[in-house]
Amino acid sequence: MAAVANIVLADAQATPVNHTFIPLGPDANGVWWFEDQSASQALGYSRISLKLTRAPVGSNGTIGQSNRVNRVQMGIHLPVLETLGTNDAGVTPPPTVSYVNRANLELILPERNTLQNRKDLRKYAQFLLVDAQVVAMAESLQAVY
Repeated sequence: MAAVANIVLADAQATPVNHTFIPLGPDANGVWWFEDQSASQALGYSRISLKLTRAPVGSNGTIGQSNRVNRVQMGIHLPVLETLGTNDAGVTPPPTVSYVNRANLELILPERNTLQNRKDLRKYAQFLLVDAQVVAMAESLQAVY
């Protein structure tokens, strides 16, 4: 088991800036949350979510035969706050979230797989995100033809 630690990710600025996501802990559903607290408002903090769901054990204490997969679920949540002006009384309203950019990735790992199978899947996912076609779709909204 890996000890929980900060996650540091670089952004896509012309001069990349590292963002440190500090662990907040698990929620009631077992999802671990990490938060980048560099935004000016807590409402605008970026977050990462991580969850591991192990293959279930049967109700009588034995290993069940159905649904024998482990799942690793990861999410990136990047809120964007509304640009705030002042109201007629000159008071700035409280911040609100305009929208949230999200990425979700789930690794579905059959219990029978090997360490090499899991390494290959993770590496393929990593390289898929930097493939030119995927970059064009994600950044420029261009479909393949």
